[in-house]
Amino acid sequence: MNAAVNNPETTIYVGNIDPRVTKSQIYELFVQVSPISEIRYPKDKVLQMHQGYAFVECCTPEDAQYVIKLMNNTVSLYDRVLKVRRANAQSTNISNPGDISMWPLAKVFVKNLDDTVDPMQLSNLFSKLGPLARQPEIFYLSHNELRCAYIYFKDYAHADTAIATLNNQLVVNKRINLDYAFKENSQTNAKYGSEVDRLLNKEARNRNLL
Repeated sequence: MNAAVNNPETTIYVGNIDPRVTKSQIYELFVQVSPISEIRYPKDKVLQMHQGYAFVECCTPEDAQYVIKLMNNTVSLYDRVLKVRRANAQSTNISNPGDISMWPLAKVFVKNLDDTVDPMQLSNLFSKLGPLARQPEIFYLSHNELRCAYIYFKDYAHADTAIATLNNQLVVNKRINLDYAFKENSQTNAKYGSEVDRLLNKEARNRNLL
């Protein structure tokens, strides 16, 4: 059992928390919908920065379930939508990633892919520049006319190299464009790659979470 989880039936994992959010703000937010017995909000001992997640302990399993139903993907703090779920022993291990947006990965946006390119080809191409955290995702924009992809690097140094190396290069007869992806549910069109993103990514790698 994870030491941060006293009782998995009453403890909630809250992820995707902006480092500027304080423990008091988390308490004030959650106590509005349920009695709270304890909050654990880990902070890095060296950087003295919060690590992007917290454990909120409710009084009963019913309270915990109510909070999850009410607050998961519905509440934003500093333009980050909180991810709220039941805590368990895998809550701080990316081997059971759940929502990938909860992890401090380097997410790269690739535009203008040829129709013949598949995820395996993308994985082979980008993994030559650095380790990937998961298989690339291919999707369409502009009424299914523009083929794009998301590439998830484990660290920003390799993502930076990929953008510098492959942006505006020909891949299967099409010139692709690379940039950092926009963050999920951001109200300010913020992209991955900020100084805070890079610090959180570095700490996660130092702790072997990625």
